[in-house]
Amino acid sequence: MIFSKTVATLATLASMMALAQADMLSISNPTSGTTWKVGDTVFLQWKGNCASMGSPAAKLVDVNLMSGPSTALRFVAKLASIDCSNTNTRKEFTIPADLAKLVKKDDEYSLQVQTEPQPSYSPTFKIDTGDGSDPAGAGAASGDANGGGSVAAGSDPSPHTSGASGPASPIKNGGSTATGAAVALAAILVAAQLL
Repeated sequence: MIFSKTVATLATLASMMALAQADMLSISNPTSGTTWKVGDTVFLQWKGNCASMGSPAAKLVDVNLMSGPSTALRFVAKLASIDCSNTNTRKEFTIPADLAKLVKKDDEYSLQVQTEPQPSYSPTFKIDTGDGSDPAGAGAASGDANGGGSVAAGSDPSPHTSGASGPASPIKNGGSTATGAAVALAAILVAAQLL
């Protein structure tokens, strides 16, 4: 009896994790290590069809700038909206000048796309306020709105993981780890109550 409950619980857990990951966008830009500059035109790029997420699907979805550790993300500003009524996978927008008052030089940021039933997250990146400081530090990689980029001499040109810094960060692969872990934890708690 306990064995069959355990198997059923594990099957439910696996299906919930697959469902959670299927309902998220995989954000491929910005990437970890990217620095956006206030006033520049930048782009958000993703894989997945946000038109298939949530109900009603045909709507504008907010793109929010978030800061703080992955366990306590804080809303900073709404940057754009994406149209989820079609199959777009890229949105260009300008980083507003007044954002310079809200961001800090050494902080890391991520984008939160308000997809349903759960939001999708980008890897972390930095924002240069244009005050002459280099928020990413010497030798940092940078990118532009056309997908081009450069790596300063003496820096590491190898690809970086597409997640937040630090091994404990749940914002990885466009957020699927964050919600997958949350769903897994919820399923385990439900399973524990069933036994």
